[in-house]
Amino acid sequence: MLPRRIAAGVSVFAVTRTAHAVAGGILVVCIPGLIVLFNRLHIGADLADPLVGLGIMLAALVAVAVWTNPITLAAYVVVGGLADFIFLYGALNHHPQLLPTALVLINRPATALILAGTSGYRPLPAVIWGIAGFVAGTAATIGVDLQLHLPVELGTASVITLANYCAVFILLSVVQKYQRQRVPDFPQMQRETRRIEAVRTSDQRVVALLHDTVLNDLTLVINGPDVLDDRAREWLHSDIATLAATDLFDGAESQSVLDPSDGALRNQMTSLVSDFQWRGLNVEFTGDTGRVAHMTPDAITAAVGALRACLENVVRHSGVDAAEIVVSTTDTSVTWTVTDAGTGFDLNEVPLDRLGLRSSVFGRVESEGGTVKIWTTPGSGTTVLFTLPLLVTEVDHE
Repeated sequence: MLPRRIAAGVSVFAVTRTAHAVAGGILVVCIPGLIVLFNRLHIGADLADPLVGLGIMLAALVAVAVWTNPITLAAYVVVGGLADFIFLYGALNHHPQLLPTALVLINRPATALILAGTSGYRPLPAVIWGIAGFVAGTAATIGVDLQLHLPVELGTASVITLANYCAVFILLSVVQKYQRQRVPDFPQMQRETRRIEAVRTSDQRVVALLHDTVLNDLTLVINGPDVLDDRAREWLHSDIATLAATDLFDGAESQSVLDPSDGALRNQMTSLVSDFQWRGLNVEFTGDTGRVAHMTPDAITAAVGALRACLENVVRHSGVDAAEIVVSTTDTSVTWTVTDAGTGFDLNEVPLDRLGLRSSVFGRVESEGGTVKIWTTPGSGTTVLFTLPLLVTEVDHE
């Protein structure tokens, strides 16, 4: 199961890419439509300025689709609004008759401005960017109309596009909120299942012990001779000693006793998170945090060091002030997932002299028998997943 932040980001990313594709289709289809219209009206010589405006908008759209981040989104809205102004002014300057007859075609670039999407994993910022695009397109239309002393004709296409666009992202936000409320706490369910299983196992041991001692001894007393021989006395004393040395009710609790290595790991991770929160990084720690993690001291050092390196990279290079750490466990390993919604990077372009990931993450984890995986692209954040093995303990075999 993907971490909550990653799963939400995948959904928003997919809808954003769909919006970019629709915007690109609107602009591309607008080009032949404009050419056909101008040639039919025998004004093809005046196509240059409108086509330049469309070209600038397409370039801005490609940039925001490839590098989706707040900077490119803002550039798309601002540059796109200026390009829409160039498009409209070039189309209407010498041919104002296009305004009522080709209003749908004239307003298409403004509708494409609305479909900006968002760079994060939350849907609601996309609504803000969509409204900003609508304002930019409307301002361009009104500006050209006033500049050329034409009646302001906004049309309904932009309003309908904005309404549908906002409805999609708002609905996505509602669905995500509903899912967060409805999805069970699987780690808590897993811990409760383990506790119930431990109680059941303990009960079975108690029944077996009582059967092998008390019940057998009572049978011996009832059915045996009036005077017990030395062998019978030795048998009874042995059973009494066994019962006295055994806590019949410690089976259910033994599963919750923390190994010293687990306590050291928890304390160091808590201190690490506190240090980065003091530095201004909002760290959200979730997952199976209640599972006992029996690890060697070297593995604990490697895990905490790798986490520190990942969070340090978020602070220095991501451009955001929030990160999420998700921990998950199996019977043999512990996995940490560190995620941020920052600028991301290209792994192939990391210089050889940059040792942050190579030594601080890969080197540490792999030296203790672990594995590391990284998912990142420019503008789409970074996810680092690393796994370290657990020790095989007596508790695991009981």
